[in-house]
Amino acid sequence: MNMAKVNGKKLNRRVAFRIHEQANLFYRKLDHDGQMQAPENFHDLLGNSNPPDTVSPQALPDSQSRENDTLNVNISASGIAFTAQEPLQAGDYLMLRILLLSNMTAIMTCCKVVYCKPSNPYENDRYPYLIGAQFVNLTPEDTALLNKHIDKTKTQQRAVNGLLLSLALLILAMPDAAFGLLMGLIHHVFEVVLHVAHLMFEYAEYNLDHVIEHAFHTDTHTTQVIVFYILCTLGLVGLYFIWRIIPRHCRRAGNSLIAFWCRKKASCLYYWGEQSLADKIKFVGITLAAVGCYGYFAI
Repeated sequence: MNMAKVNGKKLNRRVAFRIHEQANLFYRKLDHDGQMQAPENFHDLLGNSNPPDTVSPQALPDSQSRENDTLNVNISASGIAFTAQEPLQAGDYLMLRILLLSNMTAIMTCCKVVYCKPSNPYENDRYPYLIGAQFVNLTPEDTALLNKHIDKTKTQQRAVNGLLLSLALLILAMPDAAFGLLMGLIHHVFEVVLHVAHLMFEYAEYNLDHVIEHAFHTDTHTTQVIVFYILCTLGLVGLYFIWRIIPRHCRRAGNSLIAFWCRKKASCLYYWGEQSLADKIKFVGITLAAVGCYGYFAI
């Protein structure tokens, strides 16, 4: 949850809409004098591969657009959250360079660390510590660029969420019809896949028969035996590659679902913690009433 405690009270840090993005990210810890400003040689430091002694480099992967160098970051117009190899202290100042890979937007700024906590173990391309930082000198141009990108992503997310909500309402309104439609679609897809596989098998067998018969001048029985063993070998090789590929993708999909669940759970807990006792009672009452009405009238 994106909350901190100041004088025993919860402080809401979610002051802007946030999105999850893949980005190349590079940072260096800076010495500061208490002023929320970047040093005068800030842009020189960003491009300097040999920083001075006052700047201790602590870097995420080099800023090169390769998949294994990317991180999933949580970014808004006011701050960013990312994972790091080493813990940082709240109040540390960082020199930050961000390259958003979805639209190749590059942002350079200075930020102040707000919190440091263990990262989500189910996230891909992560490091042990989750760092939350607030931008302190983001230029108006970069702010406008970032807001434009976030608004575009927010619109896309709303469209997807609206589609999913419509689908959920359709399932709740007509569960029998929705289940029948889903089963019919799965059956149709399965039937098409089997038909295509059968055609491919027949095509391969027919051509192999002709190739073997004309190349080695064998009779029909010998040709069929040779083709049978060739197809069995190809089938075993295909099954081996499927066995190597499918489990890895299943694990990746499972981890993505778990990470999505963890994010949504954290958001729900944050929202719940922000509500007053009266609002919580209203929410529980309305939910129970809605479930009761649905169970009584729809089922």
